[in-house]
Amino acid sequence: MKKKRKSLLSRLLRLRSESYAGILIALILLYTLLSFIYWFVEIGPGGSKSFLDILLWNNINIILSKGYTDYIPTSWGGRALLMIFILFSTLFLSTVIGFVSSRINTYSNSPERRIRKVQNLLEHIIIFGWRNDMKTLISDILRKSNGLSLQDIVIVNSVDDLKMQTLLMDKELKGIHFIRGDFTEEQTLLNANTKKASTALVLGEGQENLEAELVDSRVFVCTLMIKSMNPACHVCALVRTERYKNYLEAQSCDEVIYTEAYSRYILSTATNYTGMANVMTALLDNGNGISIQILPVEEQWRNKSFAELALYCRKEKGILVLGILENMGAEQTIKHSILADAMKSGNYGEIIQKLKTVKDTERNHPLLNPPDDYVLGPNMGLIALAEEI
Repeated sequence: MKKKRKSLLSRLLRLRSESYAGILIALILLYTLLSFIYWFVEIGPGGSKSFLDILLWNNINIILSKGYTDYIPTSWGGRALLMIFILFSTLFLSTVIGFVSSRINTYSNSPERRIRKVQNLLEHIIIFGWRNDMKTLISDILRKSNGLSLQDIVIVNSVDDLKMQTLLMDKELKGIHFIRGDFTEEQTLLNANTKKASTALVLGEGQENLEAELVDSRVFVCTLMIKSMNPACHVCALVRTERYKNYLEAQSCDEVIYTEAYSRYILSTATNYTGMANVMTALLDNGNGISIQILPVEEQWRNKSFAELALYCRKEKGILVLGILENMGAEQTIKHSILADAMKSGNYGEIIQKLKTVKDTERNHPLLNPPDDYVLGPNMGLIALAEEI
């Protein structure tokens, strides 16, 4: 019995501590007091209406603005109190509506509910970190991804609430998921359902006041944790220092974007070739829907020449093939494919030789403008200038 009393008392204390609940209780007490004064002044004891009638029926009709009552006041005091009730109803109703909507909003945006939603996702994309052009980045990802929706994207970071709320309240990004937390902590990655994700984009914190080494070190830790949880996940990491670029490449990160190298290349080539900056922009994405893409090589073209496929793509599909991407895919997938192919051979010497090459296999190796007689094999992609699907 004592435990039940303590539980009830603790609930009442929590309710009292909430601002909306406190205001609501105060308004109810004020409403009861005004009802009693109204009844006492206008009707009084022994009148045709009891205090309970005024409290539960007559004034409820007034507050709900129904336009009718069981008793119309005749005295000036009663009429004055009626006007107070009408004005009071606006405050009372707005408080009740605000309280209810606040509770609903708190429930719908609670971290626990967000985590439960994300746990139901499969083959989704997770963006770890923050950039000031986050909306543009997400829009470009959606535009370049065939069939991807906002419900398939999860953002994970710990930036201030104002930035994230502005992003989440954008109508064009309605439905995107958000998990608040430090992306170098295991629990945060578990909350984002990293084990079932298909792609992870690790951006780090895009804040100018943070040292590049610190930002990249956190990107490095996050990448390692993702790979340990989900080896098949395609991880793309953005770094600003060459040291961590080398670290990530040594750990077989699928995609390492070193921004300094790209800007240095564009600056050096633009110095020697007029219009190179515009050419690079057009190749990557100039907004007309045509850009460099990686397209899969269909099974029917295996063991055929590069020249045959390039000619077919140019004539039949209007695609300009620039080269081949060898050993395309996640490290685990590539190694399993090579080992499975090796086991099909009856020559043990050939099997041993292929097993030795697994360790030295360079993933995602671009081969631009290969010879016409280059033979196409498994796990290859086409580097092509084509219209976005």
